[in-house]
Amino acid sequence: MTLKIFEQELRKECQISYADLKTGKRKNKLKNKEINSLTDIFFDKNNPLKIYRSCVITFGNVLENTAMSYAKTMGYKIWDKKNFMGIKIDILFQIIKTIYNLESKANIELDAGKTRRTLEMLNKKHKAIVNSQQASNVPVISKILVWTKADAKEAIKVAKTPLEEKHLMGVEEFFRLFKVEIKKEEFFKMIKNVWDEEIEPKIKQGELI
Repeated sequence: MTLKIFEQELRKECQISYADLKTGKRKNKLKNKEINSLTDIFFDKNNPLKIYRSCVITFGNVLENTAMSYAKTMGYKIWDKKNFMGIKIDILFQIIKTIYNLESKANIELDAGKTRRTLEMLNKKHKAIVNSQQASNVPVISKILVWTKADAKEAIKVAKTPLEEKHLMGVEEFFRLFKVEIKKEEFFKMIKNVWDEEIEPKIKQGELI
């Protein structure tokens, strides 16, 4: 098995999440955005870097949604409404008799405060799922899925305490859950191709609106 199914689902999610590029809605929203960050100060409202940054941030959510649709397409149970006790879960699916609760992260190189809060949130979500009726008598594995690292060993090299290797999962390990063996370089190449074909042209088109 290959990345093809994931790629197909990723393209579908891109078409949904970046539809506002073609209409110009995202560009107008960024133009009217209040100054809330240094990016808003340094980049002119018409600076294309601003919309690129917005699209990269959105891509993190696209990967999260794709992981869910991928699990469903592969024939496993997912939870469409991922709210447990008022807590939003990023990625939640069940393979055979194990539930996987994954916190989606594109970057794990966080400062000490954010690292601590990330682990606290992971533990909080884990507890909420374990205590829910849906997870009754089913083991729950909770990890932080780092899309930019191959595995937990690689991710822990940049992660700060109190995170430990046991809390992390890389992209190769994610696909291994579905019995798909890949290398991170294959994954990077695939998502770059999707970006170049599904998103880049829409950004260029949006600049003309």
